[in-house]
Amino acid sequence: MIINSPSAGRGFSISSKDDGAFADSNESSKAQTESERSEAIGVLARKLTAQSIQSSYQSPFTAEKGSRLDPDSDNFNSQAWAKAFYNVRYGSDEGVPARVAGVAFQNLCVEGTGSPTDFQSSVGNSVLKIPALFRRGRSRIEILRGIDGLVLPGEQLCVLGPPGSGCSTLLKTIAGDTHGFTVHPSSLINHQGITPKEMSTAYKGEAIYTAEVDNHFPEVTVGDTLYFAALTRTPRIIPGGVSREDYASHLRDVIMAMFGISHTRNTRVGNDFIRGVSGGERKRVTIAEAALSYAPLQCWDNSTRGLDSANAVEFCKTLRTQCDVFQSTTLVAIYQSPQAAYDVGYYFPCL
Repeated sequence: MIINSPSAGRGFSISSKDDGAFADSNESSKAQTESERSEAIGVLARKLTAQSIQSSYQSPFTAEKGSRLDPDSDNFNSQAWAKAFYNVRYGSDEGVPARVAGVAFQNLCVEGTGSPTDFQSSVGNSVLKIPALFRRGRSRIEILRGIDGLVLPGEQLCVLGPPGSGCSTLLKTIAGDTHGFTVHPSSLINHQGITPKEMSTAYKGEAIYTAEVDNHFPEVTVGDTLYFAALTRTPRIIPGGVSREDYASHLRDVIMAMFGISHTRNTRVGNDFIRGVSGGERKRVTIAEAALSYAPLQCWDNSTRGLDSANAVEFCKTLRTQCDVFQSTTLVAIYQSPQAAYDVGYYFPCL
């Protein structure tokens, strides 16, 4: 800036160049102010939008008795509860973003080792199994060969095939449970940019495999079993000021109401030697325990075995709800289920 200072008493004057500089300065400050104001308005609008969306669903933790969000009510609606729960956990500013995990595999080849012949062990022929201890006399068995596939978040895949065709092996491979067999190095598996090794270490628990066999602590009650399962998957930050214990208890009550096992809350799970719930109820406890993980990638291996047609259909509908609301990815191998179980929206690859 150039200031001309004439004789004393005449003051001072500013040249025309200085007028332009002042004008540019004022315009830039006004533009900056307008930009900051627009940004503040945008932030406020996003907050109001999030609050309006959140207010459209009632919090499931503070639902009124007898409402459709109350798991102890006859008016309980599982889909309405799932939407309200998703909105509270992931839609608020305090919640963490929802995790999704699709899977893509190309040229999937899996091999195992085994003996071409087998026999019943006895005292006389036990010597014949000594070479197997040193991995001799065993040959490679090809289980899967050249399988390609893509399952996006929110999709449901039904794996069909006769026993021994490799349905369980495919589900185990996608979930990262590869103990007992070997995945060929040329096979490519990608969980939306995450490698299988990273998925089984850094993101362990985000991809689960539910086996066909029910394994529980038989002396523990059904309520305590599901409460512990819900407590282990409680997020670090729970929106709405709900405690971890109340959060786990509510999810336990909801999942028991979904699968119709609320009456077994104080009954021991049991097994073949300890008296407990029935076989079908024990199977539903297994399903409920795995469903409480809310894992973005779920593999279910013949989980409808031992269930009647009504419970098998309800199981498939529950998985469909998780896919629609939580954008979970589910892969299911089911056998001997009614047609209604297949009509919930599966893709059907055959092995």
